[in-house]
Amino acid sequence: MTSTDSRPRILIAIDWYLPAFRAGGPIRSIANLIAALGNEFKFHIVCGNRDLGSAADLDVPTNQWVSVGRAEVYYLPRDQWTASTWAKLLRDLQPDRLYLNSLYSGPFSRLPWKVARSMGIPTTLAPRGMLGEGALRIKPLRKRLWLMAQEVLGNYDDVIWHASTEQEAEEIRSWFPRAEILTALNLPVPFDPKPVPRSDDSNLTLISVGRVHPIKNYLHGVHVANALAEQGRNVCYRIVGPIEDRNEAARLKQAAQGIQLDFTGPVAPPEVKHHFASAHLVLVPSLNENFGHAVAEAIAHGRPALVSDQTVWSTMRPGQTVSCLPLEVSLWVQKATAHMDMDGNTVLEQSRNTYARCLLNEDHLEAQRIIFSP
Repeated sequence: MTSTDSRPRILIAIDWYLPAFRAGGPIRSIANLIAALGNEFKFHIVCGNRDLGSAADLDVPTNQWVSVGRAEVYYLPRDQWTASTWAKLLRDLQPDRLYLNSLYSGPFSRLPWKVARSMGIPTTLAPRGMLGEGALRIKPLRKRLWLMAQEVLGNYDDVIWHASTEQEAEEIRSWFPRAEILTALNLPVPFDPKPVPRSDDSNLTLISVGRVHPIKNYLHGVHVANALAEQGRNVCYRIVGPIEDRNEAARLKQAAQGIQLDFTGPVAPPEVKHHFASAHLVLVPSLNENFGHAVAEAIAHGRPALVSDQTVWSTMRPGQTVSCLPLEVSLWVQKATAHMDMDGNTVLEQSRNTYARCLLNEDHLEAQRIIFSP
């Protein structure tokens, strides 16, 4: 592929990309990155042609470059997930850098890294929270044995790691002590605050945004909603995202006592903002979050959030509308009440300040530029 475009050319490998959305955070991370820096870098994306957990193909052309926003996207059907396909793509594109968005994915991380390494193409790997303790609790023996083998064999000695936070940088070092690491916070959605819905003492809408999976710990959210309902409120707890674990969904339903528990199922990104608009409070009780897109989106939409103390937000100064708490129901209920008592204009003003300070400033943009500089 020849071009007169002088921008550094970045090839991003990711299992799913727009219009796919069920994989959540990684897709949003890349979409936000391209929206912010697409004029400075020439982004190409290679991904699969199905959404997470779907047996149906996306309504997109395959095996050709397609313009999606400020990026060119190449959707690969499953029969093209091969070393020869990656070799041809890399030879044709001649990227200045390959950017991987998974540690464990065979077709969109390990395979392209193997091919790129043989061709001497500089490569950056973003593990996307996969080395966090919460993530390693899922299939722990298999993952830990694989990670130890990679370190012993030196299979990732030549890669540059992208940590989204200092916490993730430490997680990388714990498994790969020789790692070269660059740290840059994920970029957020644009600031787009919604009018705070009218609140009274009897009605309360809580939302969590993300896939239904044990690592998201929505059971804690249900217990908080139950406790608020015991105070005489009509509580709706809405979980916005695909049901990835049906056993977990059944457990949540069984635990719900005296509340309305709603599962929206998969929701396209443009529609998620409507759920934020209808909510009084956002709950993020995750056992592990690499970044916490739901927190960032709560801030961007002008909503207060209660967040597990097991996310990066505990190391930041998020302001009055974000409370990072141990997973104790009584503390969450106390803070929920305090947030609901805040004046709507104060909530919006504090959200704007938090967005500017914690999510999108020139330092964050420059850190991202360094990740992709040749």
